[in-house]
Amino acid sequence: MRRMASVLSCFSGPEELEDMNHARSLLKELKLFYDSKLLVDVTIEVDPDCPSHQQNAGPGKSKFCTESGKLFPCNRNVLAAASPYFKSMFTGGLYESKQQKVTIHDVDADSMSLIIDYCYTGKVQITEANVQRLYAAANMLQLEYVRYACSSFMTRRLDVSNCMAILKFADTFDNHDLKSEAQGFVARNFVQLCKTSRELCELDLTQIKDILSLDTLDVDCESKVCSAAIQWIEANQREQTDDAVEVLRCVRWHLFTEKDAAYLEGLKSKPCVKRHLAGFMAGVSGGGGNGGMEWTPPAPAHGPAHRIGRSAKEMILFFGRPNEPFMCYDPYSEEVRSMASPLINLSNLGFKRSIMETFTVCVSPENDLYLASQLSKHFWVYNPVLNSWQELAERLIGRVHADIGYLNGHLYMLGGRDPNTDARLKDVECYSIQRNQWRLVAPLPHSLGKMQIAAMNDRLYVVNKRRMLCYEPQRNRWLPGASLKHGKLHKACVFQDQIFCLCDIPVVKAYSPARGEWRRIGDIPMDSNALNYQVVQHSGRLLLLTVSLAHHNRNRVIVHEYDPARDGWRNVASMLGSSFGYISLSARLYPSSLGSGQSFFAEEDDDSGSSADWDLDGLTDADSDSGSSSSFSDENW
Repeated sequence: MRRMASVLSCFSGPEELEDMNHARSLLKELKLFYDSKLLVDVTIEVDPDCPSHQQNAGPGKSKFCTESGKLFPCNRNVLAAASPYFKSMFTGGLYESKQQKVTIHDVDADSMSLIIDYCYTGKVQITEANVQRLYAAANMLQLEYVRYACSSFMTRRLDVSNCMAILKFADTFDNHDLKSEAQGFVARNFVQLCKTSRELCELDLTQIKDILSLDTLDVDCESKVCSAAIQWIEANQREQTDDAVEVLRCVRWHLFTEKDAAYLEGLKSKPCVKRHLAGFMAGVSGGGGNGGMEWTPPAPAHGPAHRIGRSAKEMILFFGRPNEPFMCYDPYSEEVRSMASPLINLSNLGFKRSIMETFTVCVSPENDLYLASQLSKHFWVYNPVLNSWQELAERLIGRVHADIGYLNGHLYMLGGRDPNTDARLKDVECYSIQRNQWRLVAPLPHSLGKMQIAAMNDRLYVVNKRRMLCYEPQRNRWLPGASLKHGKLHKACVFQDQIFCLCDIPVVKAYSPARGEWRRIGDIPMDSNALNYQVVQHSGRLLLLTVSLAHHNRNRVIVHEYDPARDGWRNVASMLGSSFGYISLSARLYPSSLGSGQSFFAEEDDDSGSSADWDLDGLTDADSDSGSSSSFSDENW
């Protein structure tokens, strides 16, 4: 009885109910008051001397601005609640707290209009034309969300034409995160920027030193860093000699060898070196023999001695068990490394994997690697410098056995089945890399089941054993193409402007979009112990990967290279290991950032690589209508 009385006492007293729509409705009504100039108690005036670069502010512009676009009648309580700057102004006993009109300096009318709209709605419209002025205004008015939104907007739109300007902008406003992103982009595209951009020479002394000191510069030799330093010095000869010396000290002279003696001698002949840096270069090259390289400065006290780009190479990635590291393999040097899996970090955060969890992966022409978890809707991009995965916007639809492809700054997720109903899906998800957003585009006209995706000539091609479809993004439509008409389709890839498809073993066919027809090329070599076959483009070559059962506890991957002149395949490499993923692709990576690959080599008593571990899809029709050669799952293990 006492326990029952205790329980009943929990329901004593008044009921407290909450209207979940109250906050949204309140904001909506306040915005209507603002638009109608009702109950406004302050007018914000922007500095008439602050220029606005937009003649028409567009939909974000308040219709109650004056003809000069400088006055904004609004409500103190709304501005104060949204902005610490306005809260301090209106509640801190300042002069402005009693004024009917308050002038805000250093903010243009268009930015103020967008900011006031944000205060009333929580929404902000950002464009490439207004982002920097809007950031500056939000920074002054202490609107953290708008500031973050602008910073994120600039990060997602970094390219070779604007990265230097964004770097300088981030430096001006002391935005460390944006600066780090801009520096990372510059480091990754350093060689291209040195060739095509003069903005590198417009950086100030501190900025150029920061860039040239980065360990993450993607250069294969230090002479490219040195040339960039000389280029900056020549463009800034008005600066003091000490500045030039400081810039040259960022060059890692200990990385030069006797092979670079001619390059170093050539530097001495440059006018700027003769005029200001003769003594420094004499110290670098020395005065004795041995190729002029007697003197070697000590390696840096912190960080790696080499630039990360010195180790860069294309490697074949094998995606196996989703919760274990992925194998990276260079068949020509036989180097093996391991790439971190995003699920390892998710497991640490309490993420529970389903036994049905499936994944699909693709790589962009810029070597950005994207991986999608189909059931959980997680989506990642790989950071090759940190060997880690950054999570992006969550996908719209959960699906199994889907495929993913890249085309012109967008990723397309399509095919597969609904995990609940097992119905085939026609929906096509499109991800914008610039916006970090997903949306649905034109659905597939047919449910294709198992398929392969290839991108060429601004079009997305979807192939299965019976049909080919071609997607035109500009018109958002699918067109039929020449059918493959084969019993099976194991894997497809693009090579020399053609789509190569591995069909019924040993048949390989190539499709030319220019001619609109298929042709058969030389048959692949067959292996009676094969577990699966794949084709990938690697370093400008077409490779065949055959994973076969070597022993009861070991598997082997055999690599053949296609010779177009002979229309045949030649063996180039073979590796014995404990396990290989049956989904593979090729990407440019930094081996020095990857983990050790020792765990992928088989131990004599290790049974983890038995034939039971392998998907036999390459040899059977068990799931020919629902699988995907670019996705993998725990079911297959």
